[in-house]
Amino acid sequence: MLDFLQPHIIFLCILTSLLIYKFIVFFFKGNNPESFDEMVLRATKNPEGYKDKTMISNAFKEWWAFVISPIEESLVRSKIKPNFLTSIPLIVSFLTAYMYANGFIIIASVLVLSGSSFDILDGRVARITNQVSNKGAFLDSSLDRLSEIVIMFGLFVYFFPSYFCFVVFLAICFSLTVSYVKAAADNLNLDTDTGIMQRADRVVYLGIGGIISGILDYYEIHPFGIDDTILMLFVSIILLFSLISTIQRILLSTKS
Repeated sequence: MLDFLQPHIIFLCILTSLLIYKFIVFFFKGNNPESFDEMVLRATKNPEGYKDKTMISNAFKEWWAFVISPIEESLVRSKIKPNFLTSIPLIVSFLTAYMYANGFIIIASVLVLSGSSFDILDGRVARITNQVSNKGAFLDSSLDRLSEIVIMFGLFVYFFPSYFCFVVFLAICFSLTVSYVKAAADNLNLDTDTGIMQRADRVVYLGIGGIISGILDYYEIHPFGIDDTILMLFVSIILLFSLISTIQRILLSTKS
């Protein structure tokens, strides 16, 4: 692997970029920065903030919304169309799948997390600029599913022909059923406002799990003597809790 693709180099580059980015934002903001709460609530779906009961804490979601808020402001000022932002994660997903399939686990996992940020930004920009529409929501939901399929296909290729590729296959199947059950229930005006593992959770678990696994494998640390142990563990968690979320939504919708 090239020297600049070493895990510690990648980590330092990301950390340095974030520090430079925040410094520039602080410099241009001057003495009138928005408060943390104002940043988070400005374009969040729920006017009370993040209240979901999922496997990612709402504090983390609020923190990430705060971190990417300067990018959000730049996009609003540029008058870029939210639908264009919606298409970016799908484009990134093909590169991510290629990286996973060829064993560049850390790079692929960073791309997973980066691409998902645009999935957050498209909705927030649409709400700020009053461009929310049913067509936009439909496009966002459809491309999200396609992106997940493409990314998980890259993982499937990476693990093939080991038996674990079947776990990857089931993980994407139940990830899709989580979304399908909600769409079917919403179409019939049934309540499905539940699910312990939703898209944001799946993205974060896959991204973080891949980064940790890639770093351990690079330095030849193999728990239980198995390569990609942590990545396999996190994919298994996605499978298990996506199944649980599907069942939760089915049960809730049949009771409502």
